[in-house]
Amino acid sequence: MTSHPGPLSGDILLPTSLVFYAGSYSGGALSVRWNGDALLVEETGGGNFDCSPHAITPGPDGWVAFWEEIDEIGVWLWDDVYVNPHGCCGVTYWQLVLDNGERSISCSGEDRFPGGVSSGLTPDFRALVTAIQRLCGNYPKPL
Repeated sequence: MTSHPGPLSGDILLPTSLVFYAGSYSGGALSVRWNGDALLVEETGGGNFDCSPHAITPGPDGWVAFWEEIDEIGVWLWDDVYVNPHGCCGVTYWQLVLDNGERSISCSGEDRFPGGVSSGLTPDFRALVTAIQRLCGNYPKPL
């Protein structure tokens, strides 16, 4: 893995910021955010807003694998905004804010995803979701 400057715990790079959200009212949502000590993971489903965050502390191997996957996916090169001009009701909204001290990205979308022009989830976006799920110990359900 490439050495990344930034906040370190031993030899493991911890994010200065990590926020991920994806969801819609009718289909539920997944929210993951780093609070400096743990990932706070919240899920809702189909109007169920009983959000009880689960605190997850990834181990060193999880962080190393996560940063490698982020690099491989090419997240750092994603556009700021992805909007489907034909979107309407029931769209999927998503946001990613990620900063590792060397690189940062803040991007979002409404029914459109990196690497695609339709409203369907793209392989790049699915790879991001998978990387986040792995970092969380496979806790959140797949989107």
